[in-house]
Amino acid sequence: MAEFTAPKTDWEIVQADKESIYLGNIYTVEFNLRLPDKGRYGSTITWESKNPDVITNEGKVTRPEIGQGNVIVTLVATVTKGDESDTREFEVTVLEREKRMVITDLLPVHVETKVGVEPRLPGVVITVSDDGTHSVTAVKWDEVDPAKYAVVGEFSIEGTAEHTEIKATAKVTVSETGYTLASPERPEKTVKDFALDEVKLLENSPFYENYKRAHDFLLSVNDDQQLYNFRTAAGLDTKGAPPMTGWDEPNGNLRGHTTGHYLSAIAYAYAGTKDERFKKKVDYMIAELAKCQDAMEASGKFNYGFLSGYSEEQFDKLEDFVPYPQIWAPYYTLHKIMAGLLDCYELAGNEQALEVVSKLGDWVYNRLSKLSKEHLNKMWAMYIAGEFGGINETMAKLYAVTGKETHLAAAQLFDNDKLFYPMSVNVDTLGGMHANQHAPQVIGALKIYEGNNDPYYYDIAENFWDMVVNSHIYNIGGTGAGEMFKPANVIAKFITEKTAETCVTYNMLKLTRQLFFRNPEARYMDYYERALCNHILASQDQSGPVGGSTYFMPLFPGMRKSYDTSGNSCCHGTGMENHIKYQESIYFQSVDGSTLYVNLYIPSELNWNAKGVKVTQSGDFLREQKSVFTIDGEGEFEIKFRVPCWIEKGFFVKVNGKEQDVEATAGSYVSLQRSWKSGDTIEVDIPFTFRLEGTPDDPKTVSIMYGPLVMVVKDSSHRYINLDVNSENIGEVIKATDDPLTFEIAGYTLIPNYAAWDCHYHAYFKVS
Repeated sequence: MAEFTAPKTDWEIVQADKESIYLGNIYTVEFNLRLPDKGRYGSTITWESKNPDVITNEGKVTRPEIGQGNVIVTLVATVTKGDESDTREFEVTVLEREKRMVITDLLPVHVETKVGVEPRLPGVVITVSDDGTHSVTAVKWDEVDPAKYAVVGEFSIEGTAEHTEIKATAKVTVSETGYTLASPERPEKTVKDFALDEVKLLENSPFYENYKRAHDFLLSVNDDQQLYNFRTAAGLDTKGAPPMTGWDEPNGNLRGHTTGHYLSAIAYAYAGTKDERFKKKVDYMIAELAKCQDAMEASGKFNYGFLSGYSEEQFDKLEDFVPYPQIWAPYYTLHKIMAGLLDCYELAGNEQALEVVSKLGDWVYNRLSKLSKEHLNKMWAMYIAGEFGGINETMAKLYAVTGKETHLAAAQLFDNDKLFYPMSVNVDTLGGMHANQHAPQVIGALKIYEGNNDPYYYDIAENFWDMVVNSHIYNIGGTGAGEMFKPANVIAKFITEKTAETCVTYNMLKLTRQLFFRNPEARYMDYYERALCNHILASQDQSGPVGGSTYFMPLFPGMRKSYDTSGNSCCHGTGMENHIKYQESIYFQSVDGSTLYVNLYIPSELNWNAKGVKVTQSGDFLREQKSVFTIDGEGEFEIKFRVPCWIEKGFFVKVNGKEQDVEATAGSYVSLQRSWKSGDTIEVDIPFTFRLEGTPDDPKTVSIMYGPLVMVVKDSSHRYINLDVNSENIGEVIKATDDPLTFEIAGYTLIPNYAAWDCHYHAYFKVS
């Protein structure tokens, strides 16, 4: 890599300092901003707010009153050095104040415990507000007499809840087994995935094009730049590398998180391609991070096992409940680093990565095990500051590798009662919660279940998925407005320019895969297809291998996607991973190896090594509405083809040219069982149809769907387009063109959302 040269002329300094301005997360602002007045290389910075009533020139924030809506404020930074000057604009979204709900009731708590075991009482109770919605509030329970759970029986206990005079109540059932109300049994894993290099994407699809751009981008990344913050924190030479930028810039409170995502991305890339260039990157990154970890320990300034792009100060402040933005999610950053290290071990076979991450896991346990459950609950409930990503998942995965009980115990130290308790009893309290702060925690709950078989954790994951998918998603499969969950089944009201943070969909797809392994039901893959085709596929900057990804997927009329290419936001990080692993869920296999699941219709080649069989899925499904599967090899096995939930004109299967008599029900699987031979072909024909999907809170606000695809109109107007269309005439109103995925409706051009990467568009419409 070429050595970084610091800017020398006044103009170079102005440009460098302008690009390195870091304000943190400007998409969901609730607190005052820190506006820097000096640049890294010696310039001066002055600020002008275009709306000083909301944000002053000094960064003081006044949130809009309830009902006024969020406000976007343009801040202009003027950077000056000598006689040279330039400006940079930032669009900052300030959130309106939340309505304070009046608590009218508390739902009673029911828990069970085994004789002699202290009952696990949640640190929150579920509230009922005056508008009928549910939320949670912290509770302090009265002391429990051990004699009460020493014998079989029932007893009640009261607690004092915050923000209300209503007493909380809990009923405790004590039994010999600890399970009387419901069986502790949950589904076993019956399905597993294939190794990434067993599935290869074929060129005839937009998935391959995105994958190729992501592949090329990862190869272009400067590894020493990714190591910059770690070497600086460890007191090591940065080897002339340029500093990181955006959220990872050297003074940022989230520095290090992008490097973690990068580790995962190159590990996935190597696992899928066996390209030695990625293996070389993995091995170099791990060796250098190990040096940083060793240097940190040798310095005497850090506790055993610590590794990060900054000191332990943020963790100290979190334990003192210092809020965001004074600190910014230290365990979130640590999770990305640990997840990347573990991926480099599991996917790229780097043994040193396991040594490094195992020591980090020890550091986590040694630190958090000293804190009380009450203290931890308060930390994890803190907005943004207490965000910890999916570190509970990584700790549980680490336990599965190391067998260290402390690693599983550490995973459970992240149990977040504010989320976990209502999910465990299937009450939707998601409205108002930060979506990406909580979605990965649920993946962690499911991974903990694999470690301890406690159904409490499985139920959290299953119930959360059902709530989000059935009540909180937009047409593209994404969720949340301005990063926040909104009330259940309220979608039309929150169609904005900042909908569907891409990170959340990344995590929802991870959760969907894990649930499918235990419940191989088509509904999981129906959602997976919707979110993959309409959000993830649509989230990449298609102008070239620049690594750009969307943060939000704007769904408000006339908006245009913007891409983070150097800001190193959270969605830039997950974006590095998203497009390098499209092949991971196309096919699954039963654990006993008797059945192949075809989940997604994406041109690809499966090398089923355990069977000695190759299956090639050819054809451009999105354009041709069919896929042809060719068998190379022999064997007796069953193939299950997903019948999408959206079919209206049938699902047709031919084997070696002969039509099969199959019973195809929307949202299920069609099975073909036979002794397969080389040269056998299966043609799956799934006609697309146009249909309208209304939003649950306003049937007159609709999406236009074409098979699995969200179709958008190319138009820059910020007013909803009114269409004279209904479910009966939609097929007649929409006219075909020479391109099989480009149509015309009412004088507008209609294309799939993934194709609208460089234009203004409408994703929702009004109908009468």
